[in-house]
Amino acid sequence: MERRANVVDILLILEGTFPYVRGGVSSWVKRMIEGFDDYRFGIIFLGSARSDYSGREPYTLPSNVDYFSEYFLYDERSEMLPTRKNQLSFRKEEVLAAHQEMQNCLQGGSCPLHGLVNNFGVSHSDFLSSRAIWDYFLERYQEIPDQPSFVDYFWTIRGMHAPLWYLQQAFQAAPQTKIVLCPSTGYAGYLGALLAAQRRYPLIIAEHGIYTKERRIDLMLARWIHEDEDFLHRLGQIHYLRQLWIHFFEFLGRMSYQQAKIITNLYGGVIPLQVAGGAPPERLMTIPNGIQIEPFIPVRRDFAEKEDIVALIGRVVPIKDIKTFIRAAGILWQQGRKTQYWIVGPTEEDEEYYAECRILVEHLELQDCVQFLGFRLVTEVLARVRLTVLSSISEGLPLSVLESFAAGVPVVTTDVGSCRELLYGSLQHEPEEAAGAGVVVPIADPSALARAIGALLDDVERWKVCSQAGIRRVEAHYREDQMFAQYRQLFAQMLTE
Repeated sequence: MERRANVVDILLILEGTFPYVRGGVSSWVKRMIEGFDDYRFGIIFLGSARSDYSGREPYTLPSNVDYFSEYFLYDERSEMLPTRKNQLSFRKEEVLAAHQEMQNCLQGGSCPLHGLVNNFGVSHSDFLSSRAIWDYFLERYQEIPDQPSFVDYFWTIRGMHAPLWYLQQAFQAAPQTKIVLCPSTGYAGYLGALLAAQRRYPLIIAEHGIYTKERRIDLMLARWIHEDEDFLHRLGQIHYLRQLWIHFFEFLGRMSYQQAKIITNLYGGVIPLQVAGGAPPERLMTIPNGIQIEPFIPVRRDFAEKEDIVALIGRVVPIKDIKTFIRAAGILWQQGRKTQYWIVGPTEEDEEYYAECRILVEHLELQDCVQFLGFRLVTEVLARVRLTVLSSISEGLPLSVLESFAAGVPVVTTDVGSCRELLYGSLQHEPEEAAGAGVVVPIADPSALARAIGALLDDVERWKVCSQAGIRRVEAHYREDQMFAQYRQLFAQMLTE
């Protein structure tokens, strides 16, 4: 897929999304490229390890993508680079000063970039094999008051810093561009910040979910961070290595925000989180997601024409909390319902979690009613199901909810992101609509989720009201052409400046 133009109009920096992951942000990226066919795009894809994406069928790159390169930040080869004798002049004072600046950044001060452009002159080989770096690790480790295992500390620092050299390569090889567009902070935002600071490209961060919040959730659930038995009994404390990762991504987020010209969000309710994460309020702008309505009109059906199926459309990953959906299905199945429950979305992103979900289905003896369908065309799914469910523990403005609305399918969602506003409207938009386009339930509450699903399936008249409310809402406020118009104006502003 490699494409190597030297100049593009908009350079997209994408972490773990398009073209290898389907749905969500990837769908938005694809539609943005296709919708702005008068612009020439470049893409820098940042992934974990190359093997994590093997066997996946990537999206076909649109014809107006002139540059494509990919960097796998945790590829096995990063630990297999040739080593050499220590040739660096390790400036410990400069590194210590940089660490202090990072602490100041986390506390609300300015975020440093100067040393990060070339990783303080330390080569990747030196970082992996230098005695001076090893001694520095030992020295810093001695300063930790409640010391974790040194082996765990060592590999945490190695893993945290190893991607920076791949990002430096991406920075040096990046084409000339008029605008840098990142759908997240994190490593993508870090690379965008480097390009903005060093090459004076205007940076737009178009946030879909709050990256630092989602990484914090991932890290709090992560089982690869080892905690000894003694620490597990300390209620309310976060392990040093877990906290180290959280602070690292918070730093990347603040640095990205400081370099951005504009930081967009999907709904106004997320603004306090962005400001708390270091986003200057005057640079914030709300642009809701939008979808093409037309493909969904032919699949609108009345309740009686639908099958007794409830679908969760989304990736099988922990943040989507598939297990709560499965447990809710188990409650309804025990009540004697013969409803079928579909889990529609890619399963290869987190194979361990997918295996746990399948074990849960077997443990609850739900093999006859719960199916994992993998990736399917969403219109084909929505033509058949009576309800869709979103059981996530974190979201922005989910496209799957808008697509359900466009197909006239009511939705049961957890109270995350913009879902309450999507389902019930806002006083500003629709004060006359109290019925809503579905039901909002608490996070991680299978009983509440089961009650909401059962209530909508049992009340046909309410189902019809919710169906029509969703159609009206998506057609009035979440059309793709509305989203495109706002971004076109934003791009024109950036190009003029």
